[in-house]
Amino acid sequence: MYSFGHFKKIGLILIILLGIILFFVDPEYSAFIPKCPFRWFTGFDCPACGSQRAIHQLLHLNIKGAFGYNPFLMLSFPYLIALVITQWFDPQNRLARLKRICRHQITVNTYLILIIVWWIARNLLPIFRDTTSSIG
Repeated sequence: MYSFGHFKKIGLILIILLGIILFFVDPEYSAFIPKCPFRWFTGFDCPACGSQRAIHQLLHLNIKGAFGYNPFLMLSFPYLIALVITQWFDPQNRLARLKRICRHQITVNTYLILIIVWWIARNLLPIFRDTTSSIG
């Protein structure tokens, strides 16, 4: 009934629509954009807190501002983009080596460990604490 190609097209359309919304609507000042439920419930930042604001800044080519909201997201973009490209846009498997590296157990485990370390560090170390907004 539905092939992976259909889901890929729907996914791309959703990503583009979300990008357009985040370009025109600043999550910092919008009640329309959802806030982080983890931060709302606990008062702590999750690893993704600040991502919407970071992407908004990135779409406006403000790299420094984007990095200020979520540095881990900014540093993760090359890996995340490589995952998407090798999964969705390489049907002839021309990027097989990159795909193997991205999906290798050591790479995935290292990334998951870095997410956990980032999660802890951003809540314990004042240098990483997001003080720009009351809710994620």
